[in-house]
Amino acid sequence: MCEEILAAEDDRLNELGNLLAYWRQRLNPRRIAGVDTGRRRLKPGLTQAEVAMLTGVSLSWYRALEKGKKADFSPEFLQRVALTLRLSEDERVLLFQLALGHAPAPRGLAEDGAVDEDMQKLLDQMLPHPAYISNVSWDIVAHNKPQEEWFPWVPYEPNLMRWAFLYPEAREQLVNWKEDWARPFLAQLRVALGRHPDNEALRRLKEDILRGNPVARELWAEPETIIHPDGHVRRLRLPAHHDEEVSVKIMAMAPLRNMDLRFIVLLRTDV
Repeated sequence: MCEEILAAEDDRLNELGNLLAYWRQRLNPRRIAGVDTGRRRLKPGLTQAEVAMLTGVSLSWYRALEKGKKADFSPEFLQRVALTLRLSEDERVLLFQLALGHAPAPRGLAEDGAVDEDMQKLLDQMLPHPAYISNVSWDIVAHNKPQEEWFPWVPYEPNLMRWAFLYPEAREQLVNWKEDWARPFLAQLRVALGRHPDNEALRRLKEDILRGNPVARELWAEPETIIHPDGHVRRLRLPAHHDEEVSVKIMAMAPLRNMDLRFIVLLRTDV
């Protein structure tokens, strides 16, 4: 019986390695920020080293996962792998099942962000500008097509703050990440926590960010407060723009029916 259990586990880990290699090799490097697209590639997709870099781990640590070696892989690391490899929800569940022996915890989006059909229509009227609606804990609860074209991670990581602080690729896409993005984001988070001290999703968001990002811990010790980013001009470097910098003005609004929702439109200022 023990031998059968070990054999089944070996089969599970071997299947994990095969799937990871397949998922990695089907990616288009030109759609992934932070990847050198100028060099000659002998195989399609990303290399193991590139996936390791994008998920914030050593090559040996990622290689162990792809080789099907048993290790103490954290759910946070596996979630970064799922985003980097652009896995569908079914593929993400399978990744966790094969790597950890169980499915991931439910995403658990906060229930304070219902968006009706008319709000979605309004988002779609913002073309060609990217636009999205986020709730009090920065879950993106609705967005238009340009938003997903500019930020293809949206279907895989619905929380804007988690992506900005916990995924290495964000530092490639958010120009002057520490000062122009991380610092204002944390200042907004501090205000939101002050307004909603009993909001479990916000408290968990803060804990995840400070635990997972040392720069965030450093900045959190310098208390700053910002209510909203309306009118701020910031820069992006995205695969959708061939990694050329673009400048955007953030237009931040809120529907009167739910002032905790943020209706954000990104207006390019360099065209």
